[in-house]
Amino acid sequence: RVRLVRARPADNRISLDRGAISARIWAPPRLFFVETPSAVAVDLGCAYKLAVDDHGAGLLRVTLGWVMLEEHGRESMVPAGAVCRMRPGFGPGTPYFEDASPAFAQALSRFDFNHDARSLTVVLDQARPRDSLTLVHLLERAAPGERAAIYDRAAALVHVPQGRSEERRVGKECRSR
Repeated sequence: RVRLVRARPADNRISLDRGAISARIWAPPRLFFVETPSAVAVDLGCAYKLAVDDHGAGLLRVTLGWVMLEEHGRESMVPAGAVCRMRPGFGPGTPYFEDASPAFAQALSRFDFNHDARSLTVVLDQARPRDSLTLVHLLERAAPGERAAIYDRAAALVHVPQGRSEERRVGKECRSR
């Protein structure tokens, strides 16, 4: 079920209540939006597939460029090669690359939608350098006591600029949210 919400020069919106679409946008970013029961997909110059089930849960699969999913102040930046799950009442989950291990993807889903803290251990253990995308998103979503472990794992996987303080390490910006 797809319907046109708005068609304006700077705001083109459709609503996907159920089913699947493929989109390829060759316009400037932030002109095409897809509203779902779980989140709004904002094109940032991209091609993607978006599916929504009968319960309003969805899956975004980006094949080119970037898509931002947003809902109630929660944002997920999803690049080509990555996917992101969505749930009504929760909004977008944490993006991850499609070639991540099944254990990584399942643990991430449990962490996102059930806040199963034990699942975070699996995510951190299974993370590869390219999964720093996922870890950066988790810094904003995790409880304050979980952020240091996420940061430390990301720093072990990718270069972190020198001069970062302990306050930055645990996410001062995240703490105030």
